Amino acid sequence: MSVFTVENYIVRAEKKSEFDVLLEEFRSFKETHPELFEGLRSWKLFRQEYGSICGLYIEMWEYNSLGDMDTINNRIFSNENMRRIDQEFHQLIEPTSFSASIWRQII
Repeated sequence: MSVFTVENYIVRAEKKSEFDVLLEEFRSFKETHPELFEGLRSWKLFRQEYGSICGLYIEMWEYNSLGDMDTINNRIFSNENMRRIDQEFHQLIEPTSFSASIWRQII
């Protein structure tokens, strides 16, 4: 069964346009570097529109196992461009809103 890394965060209101540009850069990078993302089952990004915290982003990375998650993340984030994208991303969000967890699919 799948393992998911789930991240929740809020983008700073004044940084929304920068976030959109960086998100497109990430999507393009992911498409042009498939070898880095090999083994990643899926990547999805949601934005909560209603309930709890409106505008909350929920990002899900799906892997086959915890071992695969470690291997793939080490490969992805050892890339200089991906590290830069990740560092810039963390400058655009409300730091106290960020949380990350690992979920394991049961059924």
